[in-house]
Formats: sequence, structure tokens, C-alpha cells
Amino acid sequence: MEHKKEWSVLIDGVKITVSREIYLEYYRPVWRESKRRAVRAGMECSLEMLESCGGGITDATADVSDLVAARLQVDRLYAALADFTEAERDLLAALYFHCKSEYEYAAESGIPRKTINNCKRRLLERLRRKLNNF
Repeated sequence: MEHKKEWSVLIDGVKITVSREIYLEYYRPVWRESKRRAVRAGMECSLEMLESCGGGITDATADVSDLVAARLQVDRLYAALADFTEAERDLLAALYFHCKSEYEYAAESGIPRKTINNCKRRLLERLRRKLNNF
């Protein structure tokens, strides 16, 4: 007697039997996002790892000149970003401050992912030029 595999998805706590194709279509985005998060987590560095490699914060009492220099860099960044449109700032904030992927931002905004990638590259190059001119 051959036992046929039963495919099911869980929706609002209810187990629903579906075909293999529907099962795969339902879970592929979940698996893809899980993989993306795992890759991103693997690229992140802990403070301990940075310090062991000679980077990071090594002294709890920071030098005042270092604090001033860091503050000036932040001020330069904000000044450079002030010339960007609100949509451009939103794109950069979503990708770099809110850790959204280009795919997530594309789904939210309705803009194609490739367009978002091209805009991101142009914006970062523009930002780099502006910061070098300060």
C-alpha cells in the first residue's frame, strides 16, 4: 500500500490540506526570508569580535577629540542628506536604518526591486561625493 504525502499549510491556526505546488508557493517566501536573515546575521559583527580584531571601542573613557570628530561626521552626514528628496531619504532609511531588504521595500512601495537597487547605488555615490567635498 502506497502512502501519499499530505501537504498542508497553517493559516490562522487552521491546518489546511493543499497540493504540493501550493505548499511550495506558500512556503518559498518564508524560506527565502529565513535564508536572507541567516546570511545577514552571519555578516553582522559583535562588539567582542570587533575588539578582538583591533576595532571597536577599546576604552570606556573616549577621548573628547574622538567624540567631537564623530559628532562632526554625523553633522556632515545630516547636512549631505538635507539635499536629498524625502523619497530618497526614505529609501536610504528603510534599507540602512530599518534593515529592510530591497525586496521588502519594493513590495511596500510598489517600485520594482531593480529600480530600487539602481536608485540606491546612485544615492550612495552622490552621498559619497558630497561627504568628500565637505
